[in-house]
Amino acid sequence: MFTMWFGETPVVLINDVPTMLETFVKDGEAYAGRPKMEHSFSGEFNLGLEGDYWRDHRRFSLQVLRNFGLGRNLMQERVLHEVVELIDHVKAEVKAGNEKVDMMAIVDICVGSIINSLTFGYSFDKVKFLLFTKLFEKKNIFEIK
Repeated sequence: MFTMWFGETPVVLINDVPTMLETFVKDGEAYAGRPKMEHSFSGEFNLGLEGDYWRDHRRFSLQVLRNFGLGRNLMQERVLHEVVELIDHVKAEVKAGNEKVDMMAIVDICVGSIINSLTFGYSFDKVKFLLFTKLFEKKNIFEIK
């Protein structure tokens, strides 16, 4: 924990996760009010997030993050599942005698699968995902003209 000064205003920074959790998650109500700073380097600093408004948005945000696995091993389990599948795929490619393995495609599948799992509740079928990405690359369907 340390303090930085923005002009005459001290700002306390916390740089380790256990202290952040203790401070903002477990004792968040104690930190609900924020001092008003009229301007920052990028414009208006204070967004009016304090009091009841801030508390309601904080509760909503924490609920959404908990549903996505924050504070549980759910996220870690999903990532580890994909990592195990990635390793198995690379081993199978090597065993099949392939000298080159497209790691970027495999990592894309893993990341896409994790995002899809969080968003829709199921992982990608790896073959279909590869087919979709190849089609997107060939057709440039996201190109704006």
